[in-house]
Amino acid sequence: MNDQSKLPPLEQFKQDDSEIRKKITKAHRLQTITWTVSVLLAAILLGGLVFAHSQHLDTLTEMADDLSLIMMTVTILVTSGYIVFIFFYFGTVRRIYHAHSVIHQRLKDQVDPDEHPKFSWHSYFRKEDTEPRNSGFGVILAITTKIITLFVLILISQFGWMHMKAVSGHELQTEHYAYLGLIDLTLFSSLVLFIIVLVAVRIGVLGKQKDPHGTTGKGNYYEPDQD
Repeated sequence: MNDQSKLPPLEQFKQDDSEIRKKITKAHRLQTITWTVSVLLAAILLGGLVFAHSQHLDTLTEMADDLSLIMMTVTILVTSGYIVFIFFYFGTVRRIYHAHSVIHQRLKDQVDPDEHPKFSWHSYFRKEDTEPRNSGFGVILAITTKIITLFVLILISQFGWMHMKAVSGHELQTEHYAYLGLIDLTLFSSLVLFIIVLVAVRIGVLGKQKDPHGTTGKGNYYEPDQD
C-alpha cells in the first residue's frame, strides 16, 4: 500500500484537488498567452493597415499584393490561436467535472457533510489559496468576451484581406471563396463543439443529482450500484 492511500480523507482530497487546480492554472496561463499573442498580432496588422489606408493610399495600392498575402497569413494564424484557445477549455471543463464527480464525491462518502468543502466550479479559475473574488457570472463573461474578441478580429481580418484583393485589382476566385468558407466553418464549428461539451457536462452533473426513487441509499447523489 502506498503512502497516498494512508492519508486521511480530507488530506487526500486537498492533495488531489490541488493537483487539478495546478493543471488548470498551467493551462490557463498558456491559454492567456495564446489569446494575447493572437490579439496583438491582429491588432498590429489591422492598425497598420488602417493607418496606411488613411495616409499613404498610393503606397497601399502598390503593396496590395503583398499585404493581401500577409492578411491571409495573419488570419490563418489568429484562427489557429482561436482554435487552440477554445480547445484549452475542453481540458479545463473535463478536469473540473472530474473534481466534482470523483474527488468531491469520494470525500462526501467518507466524511461528515459539515467537513466537506463546498464545490464551486468558478473557484478553479483563480489561483489556489486566494479569496474567491470572481463569481460564476464573472468567469462566464470573461470567457465569452475573449472568444468574441478573437471571433470579431478574425472576421475583420477576412474583410481586410478581401479589401486588399479589391485594391490590387484581383477578383476573388473559387479557391479564395473556399478559403473564406474554411475559416468561417472553423469559427462556427469550434463554437458549436464548445457548446456541446458544456451541455454534455451539464447533463452529467444532472445525472449526479438526487435519485428520485431513493434506491441507492447514498444521500443526495445517485451512484450506479457497484458489482
